[in-house]
Amino acid sequence: MTQKEINLFDLEIANEAVPNKATKLIAEQPSLPGIAENQESAKRELQQDKFMKQHAKKIIEAVLFASDQPLSFNKIREIVDTFQQLKPSQLRNLILELQQDYLSQQRAFRLEEIAEGFLIRTCEEYAPFIDTLFHNKRTEKLSQASAEVLAIIAYKHPITRPQIEAIRGVDCSGVMQNLLERQLIEAIGKLEAPGRPTLYGITKHFLEHYGLRNLQDLPAIS
Repeated sequence: MTQKEINLFDLEIANEAVPNKATKLIAEQPSLPGIAENQESAKRELQQDKFMKQHAKKIIEAVLFASDQPLSFNKIREIVDTFQQLKPSQLRNLILELQQDYLSQQRAFRLEEIAEGFLIRTCEEYAPFIDTLFHNKRTEKLSQASAEVLAIIAYKHPITRPQIEAIRGVDCSGVMQNLLERQLIEAIGKLEAPGRPTLYGITKHFLEHYGLRNLQDLPAIS
């Protein structure tokens, strides 16, 4: 074979060796300084952020579980801030996550927003069993007259006793005293009129008792 002749077999082997060498050289090169460290640091920060948010959600669950009264958003935030300060949107998202957790897990209780706060309550379908648990506890239902006066105050507040009596056509002093003792209504000011009669409105206990977030949740009057 002359020098001008080309051995195609040898040329093919030589060409195959080139990429193998290049690959080996690239593999042997050290990684760019700082990239691996930055990736590891970002991973640690992500894990830490996830842990902090999960722990904050557990704190929210714990204080709600321990409270028999609705906790306002600001009160929950005040408590969580002792562990980690969160933006209001972040805190609300954690509360919503907790609500969805109970729903997706089909728990026997729910996290509900009532009386301008949040409260963990058992599901309505289990009420008969809870009534059995507390069957010895004396409960006194509202009379028809009390229910009527309470409805008038809820829909017309602020309102005075004479105005309520004008609507019902009968004296309401005894009924209103009963509602005051039950903490379903309260005095909220004075009407700027002769005699300055007392104005009455409903209480947060009323909202809690009837499972309402605020008065906008009252059923519409047909």
